[in-house]
Amino acid sequence: MASDPGARTLLPPPLAPARNSQALNAPTPNGPGANTQDPADGGEFADGGTEPPFGGEAMSPDPAAMRRVCGHFTTGVTVVTAVADEGWIGATVNSFTSVSLDPPWVLFCLRHDSRLLTAIRAEGQFAVSILAAGQSGVAMDFAAKGLPSFDGLDCLTGTTGAPVLRDSVGYLECRLAEEYPGGDHRIVVGAVTALGVLGERTAADRDDPLTFYRGRLARLDKECER
Repeated sequence: MASDPGARTLLPPPLAPARNSQALNAPTPNGPGANTQDPADGGEFADGGTEPPFGGEAMSPDPAAMRRVCGHFTTGVTVVTAVADEGWIGATVNSFTSVSLDPPWVLFCLRHDSRLLTAIRAEGQFAVSILAAGQSGVAMDFAAKGLPSFDGLDCLTGTTGAPVLRDSVGYLECRLAEEYPGGDHRIVVGAVTALGVLGERTAADRDDPLTFYRGRLARLDKECER
């Protein structure tokens, strides 16, 4: 079995560099080429230019621009799973987030034509595996076309019956609580019924999550100093 085509768009392709990277460098307030007009007033600059007052590259919010800009927001990576008529089904999802601690709610987004979404609606429950740094191959497999294959994966099952990937950083089992329209996606809200952290890993991979940034899977380098 293998991934859900309705979820593939959550992983955008690698992004091309900006055509005008120099435009991202705003002029110094008092240096050469500085803007002598208050940007808040709008209109042209003193040198006759019409660059955006913040020095960035303004784009129309079309799908390509959304992918490009939102790709700069680093996320974690999960595999969401459920039980379907044909067996286990799952998809790679990076739109997962915590909504509320009390009550314990989470959400993620799937395309409206997602087979995983159909299974979640039918069963009323699902599981979320938070992927570890060493699971990039799993993330790619569950983001590919076709139905996801669980062959060779070490899985656990709990009250939902949906598989949890044992090598993950942690997991949540959820009951479908709410569903909302979200443009070309549906916003799925789950009420957490069980959760936990998983397994011992090597020193290099222990507790390190898999991340997604600018169309590429990555791992954390180090924590910032507080």
